[in-house]
Amino acid sequence: MSVVVYFSHDGETLLDGKHQQVSFGNTEVVAKTIARLVDGELVKLMPKPVYPVDYQATLARAKQEMKASQFPEIMPVKHDLKADEVIYLGYPIWWGTLPAVIKTFIRQTDLKGKTVYPFCTHEGSGFGRSIQELQQLLPDSDIQKGLAVRGSRVTCAQCAVNNWLGQKV
Repeated sequence: MSVVVYFSHDGETLLDGKHQQVSFGNTEVVAKTIARLVDGELVKLMPKPVYPVDYQATLARAKQEMKASQFPEIMPVKHDLKADEVIYLGYPIWWGTLPAVIKTFIRQTDLKGKTVYPFCTHEGSGFGRSIQELQQLLPDSDIQKGLAVRGSRVTCAQCAVNNWLGQKV
């Protein structure tokens, strides 16, 4: 069994270098595509309190969390991951790496022995340092090849997702 766990920022985002309002984040678009194709449940990670709608304010908070090694509280995850062997883990790249919300989830969840397929959205940095950080945070998990999707291209990422998932079949 598999599950798609992701964090995505709603509100204002950066697309092609411009701030734009979105009703759901770029990572959520990719997460929904993956969940549909693998027939996996979607689990959205929600920080408490939520990040500001304003993109610059969100990045400022994310930078502070990163510098201070803070782990923001997240809403309880209602899905029991014990039966899931495969975890698709999605996140935006902020400041070149994982958002603190993902680190909180990893600290709170036993992913030992799980196969983790990371996917991210970005605006030019690819995975940044996030894969290396995942390998450090999840030494007892099997981290597989991931998928990095440029945020401005999420609406036409179906082919990339299909190719990535096809490598796993």
